[in-house]
Amino acid sequence: MQDMKHYDYKAAHIANFILNSTDKEARGISILKLLKLVYIFFGWVSAFHSGKYLFSDPIEAWKYGPVVPSLYYELRRFGREPIRGARVHIYDAFGDEPPRQPTEEEIAGKDRELFETLKIIWDSYKDAPAEHLVALTHREDTPWSKTFDPKIRGKEIKKEDIVNYYEDLYKGLG
Repeated sequence: MQDMKHYDYKAAHIANFILNSTDKEARGISILKLLKLVYIFFGWVSAFHSGKYLFSDPIEAWKYGPVVPSLYYELRRFGREPIRGARVHIYDAFGDEPPRQPTEEEIAGKDRELFETLKIIWDSYKDAPAEHLVALTHREDTPWSKTFDPKIRGKEIKKEDIVNYYEDLYKGLG
C-alpha cells in the first residue's frame, strides 16, 4: 500500500457531522453508536478516497469495539442517554487558542466530494442499531478483532489495517 496522507480534519469534525445529521433528523444518538460510526466513516472514506486517511486521531481497540479516545472522553458524560444538541470540541495542544467546535461547513466548503461521501455513508448506516455496529466491528478478521487484547488497554488499531479491510469490503461489493 502506498504512503497514506490524511485529510486536514480531526475525528471531532466527523463526530460533529454525525451529530448535526442526527439533530436535523431529530434522532439523538448514543455514544456507542457515534463511536462506531466515526470508525466506519474512517474505513469507508479511506477505501473510497484511496490515498488519504479521513483523520489523524488514533483509533483504539476497546471492549465494545474501535474508539477514538478523545471523542469518548468528551462525550462520556451522556452515559446511556441519547446525545442531542451537543458538539465535540477541538483543543489546541499548546493552549494558545480556546477550544472550538468544528463545523460540517468546514468540510463542505473545502472538500465537496468528501462531504457527499459522508452523506452517503450516513444514509447507509443511520438506521443501524448500535448493537449491529458493534457486531460488525467485532467480526472475525476485522482490524478490531486482530488488535483487541483484554489485557492491554488502549491498544491502537493500525490505520493501514483499517484501510486494507475496507478496501477489501469495497472490492467485494463489485
